[in-house]
Amino acid sequence: MAFLLGNKLQGVFVSGATSPVTTTFAITGFSHNGGDRPEIDITTGASPRREVLPGLASPEEMTLSVKYEVQAAGTDPAVDPAVDVGVDLRAALEECAYGTLLIKLNASSDCGSARIYLNNGSDLTANVDAVSWNFSTELDGIMEGEVTFRVRH
Repeated sequence: MAFLLGNKLQGVFVSGATSPVTTTFAITGFSHNGGDRPEIDITTGASPRREVLPGLASPEEMTLSVKYEVQAAGTDPAVDPAVDVGVDLRAALEECAYGTLLIKLNASSDCGSARIYLNNGSDLTANVDAVSWNFSTELDGIMEGEVTFRVRH
């Protein structure tokens, strides 16, 4: 089964606010880092050589490069205007950064199953805190940006 990059890689963030905001976005690239364990020096005067133990692992962080679609206006644009999904994500991050994140790579065939990148046991989402974000637009008007999430363990 083949998997496609570009708009086939999707993220879904659900804020942990009292009234949760769900935002779906296309992921154009991402990095996942963390887990580095610094050395703790336990060498004593009686040690024949330097002795170290591994320290606690650093937190995992994911930085996603994302693009947002514009949801079409309803039948009455004055009441239900077109909305840029990035605005929903911004509101979710400002109100309550804690939430869940799902990253999936959709299969290229209609009958294929999506491959889930994050897997937190039986739940397919990860509990995350949003730690930074930025948004910009280009000449074509597509809203894009980067969002960094810290994974909770």
